[in-house]
Amino acid sequence: MDSTAKFGIKPGLERITKMMAYVGNPQDKLRFIHVAGTNGKGSTCTMLASILSNAGYKTGLFTSPYVIDFRERFMVDGEMISEEEFAELMTKVKTVNDILEKSGCSLTQFELITAVAFLWFVRMECDVVVLECGLGGRLDSTNVIKEPLCSIITKISLDHTDILGDTVEKIAAEKAGIIKPGRPVVLAPNQPKAAISVVERKCAELGSPLIVSGMDTVSVKTLLPTMTEVIYGGLRYMVPLAGPHQVENSVTVINAARELNDYGFRLSDNKIVAGIAKAKIPARFDIISHDPLVVVDGAHNPDGIAALCDSIDALLGGRSIIGIIGMLRDKAYESALSEIVPRLDTVLTVTPDSPRALSAKELAACAQQFAGDGVSVKAVDNLRKAASIALDMTDEASAIVVCGSLYLASDMLPLMKEMIDSRKD
Repeated sequence: MDSTAKFGIKPGLERITKMMAYVGNPQDKLRFIHVAGTNGKGSTCTMLASILSNAGYKTGLFTSPYVIDFRERFMVDGEMISEEEFAELMTKVKTVNDILEKSGCSLTQFELITAVAFLWFVRMECDVVVLECGLGGRLDSTNVIKEPLCSIITKISLDHTDILGDTVEKIAAEKAGIIKPGRPVVLAPNQPKAAISVVERKCAELGSPLIVSGMDTVSVKTLLPTMTEVIYGGLRYMVPLAGPHQVENSVTVINAARELNDYGFRLSDNKIVAGIAKAKIPARFDIISHDPLVVVDGAHNPDGIAALCDSIDALLGGRSIIGIIGMLRDKAYESALSEIVPRLDTVLTVTPDSPRALSAKELAACAQQFAGDGVSVKAVDNLRKAASIALDMTDEASAIVVCGSLYLASDMLPLMKEMIDSRKD
């Protein structure tokens, strides 16, 4: 799999269409809820899949990127694909890819794992699959599917501007590319007006019913680091994914679940409430320790960082915050730092394990611009050292926040847990 990363990102459906034809078009044997958007896709997909599984439907879940284990991308009813099955199916698609390469058609890593996912979900006889787009929508390999039960478009903002376009309108048009004629579309709340207009036009063009989620009737009863109690649409429910932005995601999920009831599903209010309560996802304001308080968040673009900042303001107010930050060079790191750094009392910059990483020194130099008086900004040359420095500084009135990249979250989650446990022994 790692060897295929060299082919990078190549939007387009020609290669995946050829691959699917070779392996029998498994995607045509499945039912999908297709999810695109800039932020909130993973959380939305996870909550919706949890509802469907809880209601008794065998539910596939395809998401990206992974945090700890590559196989997190492929789930059925909360269980990852086995190593043996992954190896077997990867071998199958690699064999086909070797054939296609001879005609100059080399599939990207994401296209290959999309093929593996479709094959596995058919083998597992899934009743339904919650399918997350990798990048964009219109030319994303997941868009090889013909007709979803429902499309969901989560929060749209600027990200991957070099590929998807440099305006909200252009990016929204790419996301709206998953909309299919006559199939309902659920749009997440608090969208930019320009994005709403693009989606509305696409739905009108294709005769697709549009459900625009709103926050006017949402009531937040309890907001804690571990959960949020919400009343919406006649339901009183608990969102176990922390942060105010997860309330928006849950509203989108409830609207989508109720829409599915019009297509033969039986998702009662009790099943919806229970399903949301059971949702789990790593690196989304993930509190991995309470003593000391340590939060790991994969936020890496302006909208994700804004959501993280809202969570810090709402849930960590009054604490001294030590930030461990690592970011990729192709992200809007200056904008992200301008939001997060003023909320921190200490900034430790690190270099994520990625060829696209911004160096810790460069990140520190940029962060210094936004640091207040008395705020320490330091570049640290490895993750373990940064974790050690941060843990040495913690007390009852402080918190550690790790953010800036899912690559960083992937490495820091197990590392921080290991170091915290070793200090308790």
